[in-house]
Amino acid sequence: MALSTRGKLSIAAWLESHTDFRLPSRAANLEGALSKLDDPQTKSARPFGKNAQAETKPTKSYLAQCEQLQRYFKLGLYFLFAVTFLLGLLAVPPAFAVSSSGKVNIFWLLIVMLGFHGLNLIIWLIGMLALGNNTRQSKGVLLTSLIFINNKVSKHSNINTDASSAFWHWQCPAHSNKWLLSSISHIAWFSYLLAGFLMTLLLLLTNQVNFVWETTLLGDQQFLWITQQLSALPHWLGISVPNQLDILASRVDMVSQTASTRQHWATLLLASIMLYGVLPRLLLSILSIIMYRIKRLTLPKNSQEQAIERRYKEQSEARVVDKERVVTSPASVNKATHSENLVIQTLDAHALGQIWGLFEWSQAIPESLYGAEEQMVLNDATQQQAFLQATYHKPLYLLVDGTHSPDRGSRRFLSQAVSAHPNVSLVIRKHTDEGDEGKSTSLFVDAWLRTGLEAGIHPDSIFRFAEEE
Repeated sequence: MALSTRGKLSIAAWLESHTDFRLPSRAANLEGALSKLDDPQTKSARPFGKNAQAETKPTKSYLAQCEQLQRYFKLGLYFLFAVTFLLGLLAVPPAFAVSSSGKVNIFWLLIVMLGFHGLNLIIWLIGMLALGNNTRQSKGVLLTSLIFINNKVSKHSNINTDASSAFWHWQCPAHSNKWLLSSISHIAWFSYLLAGFLMTLLLLLTNQVNFVWETTLLGDQQFLWITQQLSALPHWLGISVPNQLDILASRVDMVSQTASTRQHWATLLLASIMLYGVLPRLLLSILSIIMYRIKRLTLPKNSQEQAIERRYKEQSEARVVDKERVVTSPASVNKATHSENLVIQTLDAHALGQIWGLFEWSQAIPESLYGAEEQMVLNDATQQQAFLQATYHKPLYLLVDGTHSPDRGSRRFLSQAVSAHPNVSLVIRKHTDEGDEGKSTSLFVDAWLRTGLEAGIHPDSIFRFAEEE
C-alpha cells in the first residue's frame, strides 16, 4: 500500500531535519517535490585492491524503504493475530478435560475464556481514562516489541536507520499512539476469543458432557444470583438459559442431568463467550481503528512540515496559470528562481531602528544597530523560545553572521520563527573586503540564503548587511 501525501510530507520533514536529505528547491507543487523521496540512494561499495577506488551503487529510495517497512509491520500484525487465534484454539480442550467422568465445571470454562479478557478490558479502560488527551504517552510493551522485531528484520533488507526512524515517526505519532495500540490489542483478543468460541462449539457438537458447578465459599442462593445475572443479557435476547431448577440440578453431587439442562448450559456458555467477549472486542476494535484514522487525519503539522508546504505553495502561486494573460513581474520571477540566481537586496536604513534578533551571534553588536528599538541575542534555547512566544507589533529582523555556516538547528529555528512571526525578515551580515576570507564568506551567505528560503522566508524579505571591518 502506497504512502499518502501526508505520510510522505512527514517523512520528508523528518529527513530534512535530521539528515542531509533535501527536497528540490524548484518544483511545480508539493507532490512534485515529494517525488524526490522515490529517487534511488547511493552508497559506497567496498574497493578491491590497493589502488581501487570506492564505487557508488544505487540502493532503494527512501520511499521504497518506508513502504517495505510498512509491509513488514502489517505482516508482523498478521502473525500476532494468527498466534492469538492459535492460543484460543488450544485453551479450550484442556478445560473440557478437567474431569474424566464427563463432567465439566461451567464456571471454570467461563473463567478460562473470559477471565483474563475481562481483566485486560478493565486495565485498558483505566489506562485510557488516565491518559486522557495526553500526547506524550509511550508506545507500550506490545508496540515497542513489534517495532524492535521489525527493525531487526529490516536490517537484513538493506533498510537504513534514517528511513526506519522517519517511517516510525510517521507510523507511531504520540498524537494517535494510544489508539493504534488499542486497535492491536483488541484485534488480538478478538482473534483469541473467536477461536475459543469456535473450538467450544466444535467440542459441544461432538461430545456429550454434563455441566456442573461447585463452590466452598458461596451458598446456593448466592451462586444462583450470580448465574441469573450472567444469564440476564442472553435471556433478554431470547436465548434459552438455565432456570432455577437447572442450576440446582447441576450441583457436583447430583447424579442425573437431563438433556434440556445440558443444552441450556451449553447455550449460556456459547452466548456468554459471544456477548461478553467476541462482540465487545469486535466493537472496540472498530472504534479504535476509526479513532486512529481520525487522529491521523487531524495530526497537527510540525514547523518543518508547515515550512515545506508554504515553500511550494508560494512557488505554485507564483507560476503562470493563463499564458494569454501573462504579466511578468520581478517578484514572481525571483520567487520561482533558484537561490543561486537571487540577488540579495540591500537593507533599508529605516530598518535599523526596528526590532532585531541576533541569531547565533558571537561577536559585538554592530554599531549601526545601537539605535534599534530592541536588540535580542538569540544564542540559547531559552532566549530563542522567548522570542518565538513573544508578540511584536513592529517589523522583525533576524541578523545572522555570514562567516558561519548554518546547520539543521538553524533551519529548524528559522522555520519556527516564520510560523510564529510570518513577517520576519532575514538579514545576512557580509564582509565588504574582497580577500580570500571574502570568498569563503560568500559561500556561507549563499548557504544562509538557501536555508532562509527552505525555512519559508520570502525572497523579498532576505537582505544583506554589509559592515566595514
